[in-house]
Parts: sequence; structure tokens; C-alpha cells
Amino acid sequence: MTQDIKEIAIIGDGFAAAAALIHLLRRGIHWSKIVLIGPGLLGKGNAYNCISPFFRLNVREDLPSVFSEDPLHFARWAEVHIDDPEAQTDAGYFYRRHDFGRYISELVSKELGSDQIDQIYAKISNLYKTNEYWYLETDTLKKIVAQRVIIATGNPPPIWPCAVQSIQTAMSPSQLIERPWVGQDLGNIHSHEEIILLGGGLTALDAINALVGQGHQGLIKVIGPRAVFPPMQAGWKREGQPDWPKNLTPAKLVRFIRNYLPSAPTDSVVWQSAWEELRPNINMIWQQFSYFQRRILFKRLGWLWSLYRFRASPQTIKAYRKLEANKQIQFVLGRAKRIEVAQTVTVVLGDGSKVSGDRIFNCTGVGRDPLLSKLIADQIARPDALGKSIAVTSDYKVSKLSGGEWDDLWMIGPATMGSLGDVIAASSIAKQAEQLSIQITSK
Repeated sequence: MTQDIKEIAIIGDGFAAAAALIHLLRRGIHWSKIVLIGPGLLGKGNAYNCISPFFRLNVREDLPSVFSEDPLHFARWAEVHIDDPEAQTDAGYFYRRHDFGRYISELVSKELGSDQIDQIYAKISNLYKTNEYWYLETDTLKKIVAQRVIIATGNPPPIWPCAVQSIQTAMSPSQLIERPWVGQDLGNIHSHEEIILLGGGLTALDAINALVGQGHQGLIKVIGPRAVFPPMQAGWKREGQPDWPKNLTPAKLVRFIRNYLPSAPTDSVVWQSAWEELRPNINMIWQQFSYFQRRILFKRLGWLWSLYRFRASPQTIKAYRKLEANKQIQFVLGRAKRIEVAQTVTVVLGDGSKVSGDRIFNCTGVGRDPLLSKLIADQIARPDALGKSIAVTSDYKVSKLSGGEWDDLWMIGPATMGSLGDVIAASSIAKQAEQLSIQITSK
């Protein structure tokens, strides 16, 4: 074979891919043996490739840890390199997301020195194995050959969760904001427009913080199944450790969690401290459940876990409360069945009622990685318990549809949630990258 063969191919360009690269380099893998495939700036991805100064991390400065041996590395870096007077709150420092992206870029540059990583600016459209090599085909018709592959694609960009009917197509691009994570559309909004936010999670709160920050005066309508936002982060600390019962079932787990949490507001220090004490063991418990039990648990507890797991920065909650005081925000309960675009945007809900506005933001976070879907369709990988991704083992190996797992194909990042549990935070993803780098270099 005359084609250049890389030792390791990393699929992705966001935080998970950057963390994988950083830890492989730190473990002695030479940069020339690695190829990275992703269309964007390395380390930025969907989460940190934002231009809006109002999009903030939802965790305080001591939590997004890249290095297990130095958990306060980012906090020290931020103190020296970030000029952000509004970051400080009673619960800690909540920095801008694009500054954290800058931090990751600097870590990559430090590990590479004067060298340049081989990055192919494209998306992987096909992945298959022939004999001992993996073949990766891109949407730019380029083919890469590698001995081992790490899938680190992160969260896929959101897509509309329902049908969109555009009557006047010339107007639809500005009225329909499908991917609000970057924030480039915010500057085009007139201050008196009526805005529809489809979804009520952290993305909606980001949009609210940005709109309030630029002086928005119009009504903001939030469409979702519940009239509630994630609570504000408090200055919590883990003070104790739960005495977990044996032989847990999903029902027993739910009861135990409810009994462990105190009768206090969810934005209080005492409640959040107890919540955080539960989290370290949740992944181990999750992995002990069967596929059926995981589906049952996610159906019963998934929305509630997401609500309290993804707590909001104090800055965004302050912006929301300002809208509330000005009577500028309105919750509409329901799920979108169809979006119609003409002179205005109209959302038709499941019960037939309609919500209209000048512009709509897709804040649902709904997305699907086409590469993972193709790996399932091609019978290279097995679906995970939730049917949202592919299954992996506890050491991140992709599970084969026929049984067993690949010894040279891994996946890390948020897409491993169905198999491994609560793997969303930057520190959790970085820990996966670190453990995988040790596994690879120990062979």
C-alpha cells in the first residue's frame, strides 16, 4: 500500500477531539502519527465557537478540568488571561464560553509547539475496515487510512424537531435560526421584535441573556412541555457521600434520590450540594442496569436529571428575572408540530393552537450525528440503550453489532451517555480522553 497510513485518526474538531489530541501528545504519541478530521477550528466545536459575549459557561471556574492531576489549571489560566469583570458572582466565576475555547486552543498549541497537526477540514461521510486498516471517506471525497480511530464528534448541531413550511423562502433564513449556538444572528434582531424560543433549556437562557444584554424590548415566548428553566448555580460543595443501597432497580434508585435530596429550594446551596453528592456514583449504577432498565430510567427521570444537571449561570438567570419583572417573557406549554414561515413565523402545536412571532430560535438541542447512524446502518456498530447513539464498552471501545467490541475503534464524549451515563461536562469528557490515551499508549 503506497497511501500514507496514520497511526491514529481522530474524528471531530470540538472539545472532545482536542482533549483526545492533548492527552495523546502528552503520552508521547508524535504529532505526525495523528490525523484529525473536522471542518472547524480545533477545540471550539459547537459549544465554544461562539462570538456572543453573553454566552457563558454554566459551571464555575474550578470545574472544567482538562488534567486530572491539576484540576485548577483553567482557573489559574483565567485569572491571568481573561479580562471579564462580569464573570464574578456569589457562586464563583462564570466565564464566557469563547474564552474557554481560547484556553483549549492555547493548550493544543502548547503541546504542539512549533509543529502543525495534520487536520483535514471536512466531515467524515463513511468509515469502514478492510483487513487491518480503517478507511475514512470525507464529504470532500478525500480518503484517509488509519490503524486506529477515535470518534470524538461531540454534540451534533441542532436541527428543527418538526416540519418547516416556508411560504416566502427569501425571508426564511433570517427568521429561522436553526443553530443559535454561535450567536452571529443576534445582532440582526430589532429591539421590538417578538421572539419565539423553541425549547426551555440552557440554549434558551443563552439567547435570553444575549437579548437582554443588547437591550431587547419585545416579548419573548418560550415553547416547551414545562414552564420552568434550569435553576441557578449555587456555591455548592460535596460534604458527604450517599450510603447507596444494594440491588438497585430504576424504581429504587428514583426513590433513594428523592429521599436523599433535602426539602429546600433547588437553587439553594444545601440542595445542590446533596445533588452533587449523588453524581459521582450515578455512572457506575447506570452501567450495571440492563438496556431495558436504562430505557425505563431515562423515560422516568431523564427530563428531571437534565433540568437539574444543566444548571444555569447566575448571569443568565438574572437576565431572565429582568424579563419576568418587565412582563416580557411568556411560557407556552406544548410541543411543536409544524413551523410556518410567511411575513411572520407561526408554530403550530400538537393540540392545534398557534404561536406567532417575528423570529424563532431552535433551542431544543435536538440533533443526530449522521456518521453514528451510518455505522449502525452498515452494521459496524450496535445502537445504545437509548437508541440515540452507538454503544461503547466501559473502556470506550465501540460495540460490534455481531457481539464483542472493536479493539481499534473507540468513541468518547457526550454520545457515550447511553452506555456510560452522565458524560456531558468538560471534565468528564477530558477524563475519558485521558483514560483512553493511557489505554492506547500502554499497548
